[in-house]
Amino acid sequence: MPEINLKSSNEEIVNTFFKDITCDDYQESIFKGGQSFADQALNNLDINGYAKKRNNVYPTEKRGSSYLSPYIRHGLLSLKEVWKHVDSFEYQDKTKFRDELLWQEFSRHLYAIVGSQNKEFLNFYVQNDPNEVVENDKMNCISTVEQELESTGYMVNQTRMWYSSHQMFRTNQYWLESENYMYKHLVDGSRFANRLGWHWVMGSQTGKIYGFSKFQVNKRAPKICKECELINNCPIENWPEIMSISSKDIKVDLDIEKNFGPKTVLTSDQKPDFVWINGESLGDEDPALNNLSDLPVVFIFDIKLLKNLDLSTKRIIFLLDTLKEINEKRELKVYLDNPLDVLSGKNYASTFAPVPKYKRITQQIKPSMEFPANRLVAPIDFYPRSFSAWRKKTKLAQ
Repeated sequence: MPEINLKSSNEEIVNTFFKDITCDDYQESIFKGGQSFADQALNNLDINGYAKKRNNVYPTEKRGSSYLSPYIRHGLLSLKEVWKHVDSFEYQDKTKFRDELLWQEFSRHLYAIVGSQNKEFLNFYVQNDPNEVVENDKMNCISTVEQELESTGYMVNQTRMWYSSHQMFRTNQYWLESENYMYKHLVDGSRFANRLGWHWVMGSQTGKIYGFSKFQVNKRAPKICKECELINNCPIENWPEIMSISSKDIKVDLDIEKNFGPKTVLTSDQKPDFVWINGESLGDEDPALNNLSDLPVVFIFDIKLLKNLDLSTKRIIFLLDTLKEINEKRELKVYLDNPLDVLSGKNYASTFAPVPKYKRITQQIKPSMEFPANRLVAPIDFYPRSFSAWRKKTKLAQ
């Protein structure tokens, strides 16, 4: 099995192991991976004025974004930790910011229940048949968003909604193709939060679409409009046409333990020889890492999955930075292989991850010891059709 030497430079590792399974040449993002950088980002967090600034887009210095999302997405910062950290800020700013944390947890709950079914429309079918297709390369708003994504590995929430709405309602491209494009480059890309954002914009979740027009750009990034060659002939002057929307049913399994994992640590007759970590939980506070500090650690880049995803090197580099920092504290082996082949016949410990890939692997090769996942909100035994419905019925985890 191909083992990656973390003492090599990131560029050498990428060119040796990932060159043929990534979508671009070596390129770093604006984010540095690792627990120390996550902790630094949290310590520097200032959400004063967040309620007013959170939707600002350009210029970038006026944004209210926290830029914590890559660290939250990969478990370097827990939602509960960030929730507690902002407790001393003004009520309005704190409340709006915590709403975003709750949305992240909601997306994880929903994904734990529907899994890969989120590749399809959720609660509503939405027709995508624009009368007039718009050429993106002539639109300064769309090209600027794409350039920032590809160069930095990041998009603010507003531009994610702009791009999703535009691609869904004004182009002939199937929405999953555009969603996958974002996922390739977003360092915080996930199949829970990012894809749920698409469902919300399309109306697939709530039955109400988010329309993108010149109005939002002028309000949030006026300079982009002023510098656009289509300023006097804007193809998004008005809201997109209302598409045909019809309700649909989705089949779900509401078994809490199956969807959300164990409530307490599960053990077996076999003692684990190492801790298996994955991209969902790479922080020092990962329960398995934290509680089994004397054991070596294994991380596996899933080669088959990576070939299918065709990710940007920005995402790989963020993970390599994180793994290198873990390797400074613990014995760590990193492989580019099939996780089932690496784990087969081994006694390992892990922290439950409410994602389909983890569930498939651990169903075939059960861990000797499995820890409950860190949560902000307690697991649910119902299917949440909307964020508001979910929020009314849930409570913060103890």
